[in-house]
Amino acid sequence: MKTGLVLLRLTGAALGLQLLLGGFLTFGFISAGAHIVMGFILFILAIATMAAWLVSKPALRPMQVLAVVIVVLLLLQIILGFATLNNGSQAIAFVHFVNALAIFGATISGTFITMRFDRVSSEATTHDVGTIREE
Repeated sequence: MKTGLVLLRLTGAALGLQLLLGGFLTFGFISAGAHIVMGFILFILAIATMAAWLVSKPALRPMQVLAVVIVVLLLLQIILGFATLNNGSQAIAFVHFVNALAIFGATISGTFITMRFDRVSSEATTHDVGTIREE
């Protein structure tokens, strides 16, 4: 599970940078190349994160589902991004933006799910071991 946590945090950091690059691209500060390259790096990180959660023990089912959802949303994001580049449609660009917010929300949700699971599992371990002493 530790690998999944590290990869989820790296994916979140890459996503933050990708959102920043998307804003720079929108306002004409950068070319599309940096946003595209970072998008593919993010996609690779998301696939690695999904693989880590799918094989993790103990299995955390909500994170497994969420990791798959993030990869599917990123695949849709790539398709929408290239469609926007090809025809310049503002409607497709808007759906691309809304999908980016969904990816961001899913990643933030995953962070909170793992934080809660970590807290609950550490409390259960502390209570099960019985090593707490009252003095």
